[in-house]
Amino acid sequence: MGAHHLGGVLSLLRQGLAVEVDYGTHSLEALVEVAETVEESVYEPHSLRRTPGGLAFALDNPPLRVGAFTSLVVRVNEVPVRPDRIRLRPALGAPWRSADAIGPDAPLALAPGDRTELVLTGEFGTASELTVRLELHAPAIPPRVWFEFRETPVEGAPGA
Repeated sequence: MGAHHLGGVLSLLRQGLAVEVDYGTHSLEALVEVAETVEESVYEPHSLRRTPGGLAFALDNPPLRVGAFTSLVVRVNEVPVRPDRIRLRPALGAPWRSADAIGPDAPLALAPGDRTELVLTGEFGTASELTVRLELHAPAIPPRVWFEFRETPVEGAPGA
């Protein structure tokens, strides 16, 4: 575990203890339930697939709010994927975009209810279970918004 990751875990533990001390165990349990619900509503379960060129998966874009993000970082097992190796389309039938084209003048809009497909090109090892982390930056919500999921990829193209 890297020092950066350990620092994040310790910060999370410290914040969790502060919530428990200030508001009680029931508040902490409710907060964890909300976090799990949000995470489960963002990633489309069982959509992670190995493709001939890499990986593919989908997001469900929960109906929380519209986000206009100026950068996207994807990590697979803690290794960053170069933005030019990430393609996405933020709605069915929308044109594919490269993550390196996302920026202040061309933000990524994730509208509630629109399914977003992502395709990562590259070698991602042969591990049976992968951890995928997405980090999104919106100037209105510093710091980065992130979530991750852990799943065993299925062989084949999305939707197969």
